[in-house]
Formats: sequence, structure tokens, C-alpha cells
Amino acid sequence: MSRRIAAYFGSMAAIRAADADTLAEVDGIGTEKARVIAAELLELAPLLDELQAQQVGTQVNEPQKPSTDAADTGGGQDSAGGPLAGQAVVVTGSMTGSLAVLSRNEMNELIERAGRKASSSVSKRTTLVVAGEKAGSKRAKAE
Repeated sequence: MSRRIAAYFGSMAAIRAADADTLAEVDGIGTEKARVIAAELLELAPLLDELQAQQVGTQVNEPQKPSTDAADTGGGQDSAGGPLAGQAVVVTGSMTGSLAVLSRNEMNELIERAGRKASSSVSKRTTLVVAGEKAGSKRAKAE
């Protein structure tokens, strides 16, 4: 979720300036989560001010607003030619083999680089589940 927020706004200054309604426009963040995030940003303002004074998190990237293309299945994160374009991917359980060396964060970054956003929960939009050992309820829900 934090990567989607960062990509959507492009800078910490833009994130801090966003209200709950604007935060809710980010894919995967509803009105309830947006209100919580906005409140947390206000609560963290002194810490964020200190980080900004130290030039931490001041890099600005081009914001990536969601696509309005009808072919977009709901994410705005599709890369035009990525192998996972059009997929909604959830990773669950403990990975084995060559994937065992990757953290969950690294797995999600690979998914995003392959053309789609990674999700932390299974929904009706989920099209692919990468299930490792002890996948549990997410795998059961996907099945």
C-alpha cells in the first residue's frame, strides 16, 4: 500500500498535502483506510518534519495517477507489456526453493515490476495466488 501511495503522489510533500478524499483515490485504499492514513500523517507530522529537515524522503517522482483505459482491470499499475499485466496477484505462505531468499516485500516488488500490483488479501479481483507452505486461509479463500 505504501508503494502505491508513493507512486500515486510522487513525493512526501504531496502525500502530506492530501486529504482523506484524495488518499481514497489510490487503488486499494477505501474511505475508511484513507481516513486512518490521513490521521496518522497528522500524528506523525513532527517526525516527518524532522526527516524532511534531514533531506530524507524529499526526492520527487512523476506521480502515476490511475489509468482511465477501459482495458485496465482496476489498478493503474499495469505495465503495458509486463508478463503479469491484467493480473491481480496475492502472495501467501512461506516460499521455498529459489523464492525462499526473497522477503514478502521483495516478492511484491517483483510482481509490480512484472506489470501488476500485489495485493495482501484475496478478493474477487484476484486472478493469481502464489501459495507457499502454510498458506492457510488465503489459499482456501482463493480456491
